[in-house]
Parts: sequence; structure tokens; C-alpha cells
Amino acid sequence: MSLKNRVRGSENDSVANQLIQSWEHDSDTLKFRRASSNFIYSFERNGIRHFLRFIHEEDNTIEKIQAELDFMLYLLANGYPTVAPVLSKNGNRIETIRAADNGCYYGVVFEQAKGIHLPLDRMTDRHAQEWGRSLASMHILSGAYTSGEAKRGSWLDALTFVSSVLQRHPCEEGARRELEQVRRQLSELPASAEHMGLIHYDFETDNIFYDEEESRYCAIDFDDAMIHWYAMDIVSAIADLTEQEEDNTQRKIEHFLSGYRSIKPLDECYVELFPLFQRFSDLYTFARLFRSVEDMDVQSSPEWAIQLKDKLLKVCDRIRERFRPTVELRPVDQSNWYTCTQLEVTDEQKNVFPVPVVYWLAESAYCGFTPLAMYTGEQLVGFAVCAIDPEDGSNWIMAYMIDHKFQHRGLGRSGMEELIRYMKEKHGCDKIVLGHRTENKRASNLYASLGFVEVGRDEREVIRELKISK
Repeated sequence: MSLKNRVRGSENDSVANQLIQSWEHDSDTLKFRRASSNFIYSFERNGIRHFLRFIHEEDNTIEKIQAELDFMLYLLANGYPTVAPVLSKNGNRIETIRAADNGCYYGVVFEQAKGIHLPLDRMTDRHAQEWGRSLASMHILSGAYTSGEAKRGSWLDALTFVSSVLQRHPCEEGARRELEQVRRQLSELPASAEHMGLIHYDFETDNIFYDEEESRYCAIDFDDAMIHWYAMDIVSAIADLTEQEEDNTQRKIEHFLSGYRSIKPLDECYVELFPLFQRFSDLYTFARLFRSVEDMDVQSSPEWAIQLKDKLLKVCDRIRERFRPTVELRPVDQSNWYTCTQLEVTDEQKNVFPVPVVYWLAESAYCGFTPLAMYTGEQLVGFAVCAIDPEDGSNWIMAYMIDHKFQHRGLGRSGMEELIRYMKEKHGCDKIVLGHRTENKRASNLYASLGFVEVGRDEREVIRELKISK
């Protein structure tokens, strides 16, 4: 949901008060609960709690909501515990209102889920196993589900949405690279009905309630459901567990997976693909958060919305860090020295990096420098040389380059950060020194952003130092 619509939809509870008139309800019981992906209000009907959920037309379509409800009704008809949508006074499961100067809102009412919310720190091994069994049981039913006219989107639709958001933010180069890689790798996976179907996508503890009497979970909030690999549902379900560092975290994950496998097979090859599905989740979350803060008028927004925007952008910053490629430094030896000599900068860069790699290899051999090859995966992408000045013991980066075929991918920054880490660990140095041509603005900006401070210059070269904290 966009922050703009979150502000408009929560003003004076006016939208909720309009929508609730379409359902039977006890007067003066409507109460705001939260607003995230949807607005959620509780109310009572004949003394029994129900929930009103609604969303603006810009944030969802009535067709997607209908497809969500169709799947939930299918699950209920087949004995799977979820919450039932309640018919309105007009006999509809979805009601629409038009707010003054604010577009349409779509509302749905659900019964209250049976059971209790069970947070991770209160979840026993048995609870974790039942959690996995519950998700697998839903996947079994999903495999036999035939949707009606209203259909949920797929993982490809989600990536198309990501692409549309990134087109409005051309500076997000890392996210665009990640999008293409994730799309390509997912496209190469088998799309058989055995491993793929309609998934919940948000089967975490906030959306399941444990019924102790029946020893099973009741699932709610299917509004993110999409056609995807079932393994994606597992990854999103246990995402909070994988981020924890408690001693029993891995045991809970193992019990979750054993519970899942007791109902539905889970090939080990799909477990090995968990990191890929997590990358999809990161990318989709990143785009959704970015989209949510677009077009927000800070000047007219309440303070809570401004603070929330800052919080969401910080989450985007953390996710953005994961889009940066990983660079590994390896020694230059008989297996890769010749390949290193084939590395080149662009023709335009040869005036600021005029010395070929073969020269640096020769000088390293005779002057005691350390040449290093930079890899991402098994692909050689760059080259660096570091050395210790015999006179004062200072640590120097003598040469640093990314091959022209691999530039503009974030490798320059990732490689330099890895080189700094390498020199700090290997030599325990308190500062690192380097030089670059005065006209090399890209290098100047990169080094400055990493903390290298200018300490000297002449007509040809700028000298910079990075202080290393112990």
C-alpha cells in the first residue's frame, strides 16, 4: 500500500465507517487495528469478533481480491483451516465504495481465525513441525486447484512489477542487475505442477494461528498469493527464523522441514535453491517499499507518515546492500597469470590507467609486490597490486582495475572493499595509501566515498590515505 493512500484512507476512519455499513455489525464496535498491506479494523457482530479489510484501487484490483477469496473458499471446502469471507447485506463478498475525491476502496469481511498467535520464541519443536505440515497440506491442495475466471498473478508478474518500479528509479543499477539475474535463473527452473502452484507467499507466524485442541494452524491473509515454486513459500515462511542467531533456530527450521516432508516431498535440489528464492523475495520487497513511498507529499503528511517513510527507506538501504556483487581475491599463479594479462580497461580509460597488467606482473615479480586476481564466482573480472613501502612500512595499493566488460556492475566498489579487508587482516595496517591520476574523476569519487582522504597532489597524481580503525 502506498503511504499516500495509507494517510488518506485512515483519516477520521471515514472509509471504514462507510464500508462497515454494508455488513451486519454491532454499533460502536468498529476499531482500527493496523494498516500495512491493507487497512484492518475489528468489529463485533452479535458479540462475535470479525475483521474488516479494505484497500484503495491503486494498490489492488477487485479481480485479484476475488481470486484470493476463491482460493480460500476452495481450501475451506476441502477441510483446510482458514478464515471464511462473510457475505454483505447485498450478498457480496466484496463491496466497493467511492470516497469523495479519493477514488474507490474495496472491502472484505472475514471471520476471526480459530486459535492463538504463537510467536517464534514460544514455538516448540512440535509446533514448528506442525507449521511445516500445515504449509505442505496447503500445497497439496494447491496442486489440485483449478482457478476460475479471476486469477492470481505469477512470479513473472511480480518481476514485471519490479521492473516497472525500477524504470522510475534509473539510479538503482544494482537492483536492475539483480532483477535480470533472478529472472534468468528462475526461468531456467522446471515449471512442473509437482513443484509449482498457487502459494501463500507470507506464511509466517503473523499470519497463522495455532489451535491447540486440534493441533493445527489456521492461515489468514492470502492477499500476496501468487503462482510460484512451492520452495518460495517455505523460504518466505521461515525468513524470520533464518535471520535469528539463537541456538535453537536451526533446530526449528529442521523440524519445520521434517514436518513439511512428512506430507509432501521436498527435493534437496530445491533446498539448495533457497538462496535464489530469498533473492526474489528481497527484490520484490525492495520494489514494493520503493513504490509505497513514491508521490508522498511530505509537506502535507502527518509526522507518523514521515517517520514511517524514513524507516521504509532504511529497509531499502539494507536490501540494496545485498544486490552488490561479491568479489573474491585470489593469488596470481601459473593457472591464471595469462588470463590476467588479457584484462583491459576501456580505450577512454587508458590515459588514466596506461600501464598494462603484464607490466605490473613483471614489476611484482622483481620488486616484491603482491598481485591479486579479482573474481566473482569463477569469472575473472579485475586485477589489483598491493605493496609495503620498505622505507616507512606504509601499505600501498599500487594498481587497481576492473576489466571493461565488467564495469558498471558495482564490482569496483565491492572489489575495493574486499581489498581493504584483505590488507587489514593480512598486514594489520593502520592506514592504506593509494594514488590516482588527477583527471580520473570516477576513481576519485569511489575512493572518497570509501573514506580515502586526499593528503597530497601534483599536476599528474592525487595521493589519498584511508585510516584503519583497530
